[in-house]
Amino acid sequence: MVSYKTNNVYVVEYAKNLWLFMLSQRSLEAFRAVMRTGTMSGAGDELSVSQPAVSRLIRELELQLDFPLFTRHGGRIIATLEAHELWAEVERSFTGLSQIERAAGQIKRGYRATLTIAAAPAFAQSALPAVISELLQLRPEFQAEFLSMTPLPVVRQVALRQCQIGFGIPTQHKLEIDVVRTGGIPYRFIAPKDHPLGALDVVRIQDLSDVDFVGFVDSTTTGRAFDRHFAKMKRPPVIKMKSYLSNIISALVLRGIGVGIVDAFTAEDHLRMGGISRPLNTDDRFEYAIIKPKGDKLSTEGVALVDLFAVHAERVSDT
Repeated sequence: MVSYKTNNVYVVEYAKNLWLFMLSQRSLEAFRAVMRTGTMSGAGDELSVSQPAVSRLIRELELQLDFPLFTRHGGRIIATLEAHELWAEVERSFTGLSQIERAAGQIKRGYRATLTIAAAPAFAQSALPAVISELLQLRPEFQAEFLSMTPLPVVRQVALRQCQIGFGIPTQHKLEIDVVRTGGIPYRFIAPKDHPLGALDVVRIQDLSDVDFVGFVDSTTTGRAFDRHFAKMKRPPVIKMKSYLSNIISALVLRGIGVGIVDAFTAEDHLRMGGISRPLNTDDRFEYAIIKPKGDKLSTEGVALVDLFAVHAERVSDT
């Protein structure tokens, strides 16, 4: 619970937490489970109770709140707008309780994580393991938890204080989180071993004409950026497959399905696994943002991680 202060933001936050505290804990657990699973029966399975018991708890909560949480369409339930607004507050409150329970368990076992991390795939699968390995050599006492990508996006995990620091792409959610640092690293051309384009010192976009290619899906920033480049070519690459994840693209390229373009972090791993990596003649860069919960102070371990990450990003940019 937030301490009472004259600041209006803190007063509002205090009131929200107090209001949730006065509601039935079991009803809130049932509501949270229904929102997570999408069904009353799924919530029952998660809570190890019957579906009628969940329905009863939801009805009790709606009576306490004096507004509906779900509407029924045939055999399905659909959450109301009010339910989605309430869910954000409930998740925030339950997150605080979960952190207390987790901390107590860690203390009991003689272990206490000093930093919880949320990271998008490009960072969690390549850059951060290397950075954390270097950090452990400098700080053997360093401990971390939740080097994670799912189930919640990085911004949401950090905004809800499920993680103390997040590594992802630049975000517009500036009112929900604080941006610690931003930057960018170059893209690299990758190919399987002995590919003809490996003879080039620097690969140009034009060199990819009619070449089998493994790209990013259109919903990604990288995918859209290079789709624009390819749209200007008379003979663009032949798209064989697309993926959302850079490590999947690297794996497909290593198996000879085509060549690809990935961030320098992933390209470094691709090279280590026996593939080809070459500089790409483009001004496009893979932009990143490191974030923390709004208003929170980054721990000493967090600062050390951010600084070492920046050094690692600069190093891969120069190779």
